[in-house]
Amino acid sequence: MNEFMISSFIKITFLSVCIFLSPLAQATYLPDLELTGDDGKKHHINDYIGRGRWTTVMVWGPKCPACIAEMPEIQSLYEDKDETGIDVLGLVIDYPSFNYARLKQVQQFKEDYSITFPGLLISSKIYDSFSIGWLKGTPTMILINPEGKVAAVRTGGLSRNFIENFIARKTKAAAVANQKQKKK
Repeated sequence: MNEFMISSFIKITFLSVCIFLSPLAQATYLPDLELTGDDGKKHHINDYIGRGRWTTVMVWGPKCPACIAEMPEIQSLYEDKDETGIDVLGLVIDYPSFNYARLKQVQQFKEDYSITFPGLLISSKIYDSFSIGWLKGTPTMILINPEGKVAAVRTGGLSRNFIENFIARKTKAAAVANQKQKKK
């Protein structure tokens, strides 16, 4: 590769990361709403996030082709949660209407695709109340830090590798900041 191509690649990669990380400046908490789970019971969002572990929240719909393509990676992340220290929660919305997902349809989807991570049924109105921006599409990935703050939001899929690397960088940065704080 020539020098121009390498330089362009680095600039584009840097800008992409900056755009992805822009919600960090507006770190917020998701409201602790009580929602119906994919098991038909009521659950609170905070039952799943802010418990001293990172959480990957995937907003998805059972008819969303991009969500279906993303499921194996997110499911594998969930299956390895004890090893990675990363929890997974689904916020399930009807696609393409963005109304509440239908419980039976979600349960059938999860059975058909062997999805075991928990899900809570939402609508776009509920999502928009989170104060993290409008729901632009599915899947939307929300990364929540161990304190329960929104660390990043991205419309579109994210690979497991990207999620793990992002969390590793943020964890390392937090450790360095804590060390500097202790020295003061």
